[in-house]
Amino acid sequence: MGRIRGRDIMQDGEDKQQRDGQQKDGQEAVKGTQTLMRALDIMDEVIDGPIRAADLARKLGMSKTTAHRLVQALKSRNYLAVTRDGFALGPKLLQLGVLATEQIDYVRVARPFMELLSERTGFCVFVGKREGDWSRHLDRVTGTQRLRVATAPGDRRPVAETGLGKALLLDEDEAGWERLYVEAKNGKATPGQIQAFVTEMRAHKARGEVLHDSELGDGVRSIAIPIRDAKGQICIAISIASAAHYLTDELRPGLAEQVMKSAEQIGAAVGYAGPR
Repeated sequence: MGRIRGRDIMQDGEDKQQRDGQQKDGQEAVKGTQTLMRALDIMDEVIDGPIRAADLARKLGMSKTTAHRLVQALKSRNYLAVTRDGFALGPKLLQLGVLATEQIDYVRVARPFMELLSERTGFCVFVGKREGDWSRHLDRVTGTQRLRVATAPGDRRPVAETGLGKALLLDEDEAGWERLYVEAKNGKATPGQIQAFVTEMRAHKARGEVLHDSELGDGVRSIAIPIRDAKGQICIAISIASAAHYLTDELRPGLAEQVMKSAEQIGAAVGYAGPR
């Protein structure tokens, strides 16, 4: 009995040590997570411009000592840099930003949102990018309608000639619109046609969406929305397309809202945080 009792006491002691160790590890994990979240809060504040450590402490509700310790740690790893106006984003973040941008696979990111949009609307969904004076379709989700839009991934058209292309041009100036339209018409556009195109593009830009009727005589209509990257620049565009008698003026506002939502979701997935 004595030996068994002694063994039980030793086992109880070992169990207590294990529990104490686990509790300590858990407390340290929580503390480490809190420290990490505070450091990330600092990064979020610095995004908007240089800020002093004392102002960081006040805005984030932490002591000046804690704020100073965290910013110095971030500075030592080049995540922050010192300027005369306070702490600013450091060179490490610039390097990571460039690498992240180079590694974005727009088709992979956009595909789930395209499939969901097609499922909700029944229409063909496309994404495309600008290549100089051209627009290239990158991917397509066919949709559930009997009508299948013939445009396929890899197809390239003059950028001023398609709905996707026009969406990619919404940040271009009017001189650029004129030049690209004339090029799309092989230099044969009249002054009246050019002015009509510019007026149309102004309306698209004001709405943030493009309603496009195909110029090929195939009766296809599309709604296209630009997608922006972490820099706020248009990187790709998304569109739905169908026969004009399916994509009617009455349905357009509701459909455009759904395309806009998909564009915003894809933009968020590639780093766009909205206008500042």
